[in-house]
Order: sequence, then structure tokens, then C-alpha cells
Amino acid sequence: MNGGIAAWPRRPQPASDILNPAISAVCVAWCTARFERDTGTVLPWSLAFLVAPLTLHAPTRARFPRSLATHFPSWVNDNADVLAGFPARAKSFAPYVREGLRFGLRTGLLSLEPDAGLHATIAEHTKVAPHTELRSIAVASALTGGWFARSGSPANIFTQLGVRP
Repeated sequence: MNGGIAAWPRRPQPASDILNPAISAVCVAWCTARFERDTGTVLPWSLAFLVAPLTLHAPTRARFPRSLATHFPSWVNDNADVLAGFPARAKSFAPYVREGLRFGLRTGLLSLEPDAGLHATIAEHTKVAPHTELRSIAVASALTGGWFARSGSPANIFTQLGVRP
């Protein structure tokens, strides 16, 4: 066990496919890149833990709008059914997110700015083949970064999703 998650040989195949450190790190990086582009500041560390449960969960990702014209609070309100399990999902994803953050920091995909948050060294959805699940994750991750950039404080975002940092 590593931080509450099974070692790679003992992970179920679906979990190892989508909850691997590289995918977790890159979805946080795509979100961070969009957040930075829109705000000129780094992504607050705590928000990184919301990205994977929003973007890697296929039923939630399937409900994402095509653009930022749909405001985050409206989307949350309109998708209460799929977000009902979000607090539990966010908690269960936390060990995978931590593992992904370590991977991202170790490989240079992400950097940690002291007393500020995460900086991405990748552009949003860079070089991802169209019409693939990874492309869907990339677009959802970047949209999440845009939402977070427009939604106020991290505390406000956590409250909208029904979770505590």
C-alpha cells in the first residue's frame, strides 16, 4: 500500500488505466495552465484535489458543457444528480491525486511556487489526439481551470461542490 492505495500489481485494471499518476498529473497540469492563463496566477494547491474527481469520472465529464458560457455555479446546480456522490469521490481520489502530484512535480510537469500554488509547464490539452478519451479529459481539465478562475476563492468552489478542503 502507498498512501492508502494498492501497489500497481494489485490495482484493478480500470483504476490503473484512468487513475494512474501520469494521467492525474497531466489533468491537473491542463487545469493549472488554463487557470494561469485566465488569472495570471498559479492554481491554489487545494484546488488540485478537485480536478481529477471532476474530469476523470466519465459520467461527470459527460455532462460538461462545451464552453465557459455555462457558469460553474449554474452547472453544479443543473447537475446535482451526478454530483451527489462528489464528496465521497473526491475523498476516494485524494490518494491518487497525491500520487499524481508527486509524479508531476518529480517530472517537471508541475512546479510548486512557495506560499502560492501550482504552476504548469504544459499548455492546456497539448498534443492530444482528437476524438479520444484523453482528449475529452484534456478539454474537461482546461474547462475546469477556466471555471475555477472565474469562481472566486477556493473556499467558494469547495462549498459549491459540497466538500471541505
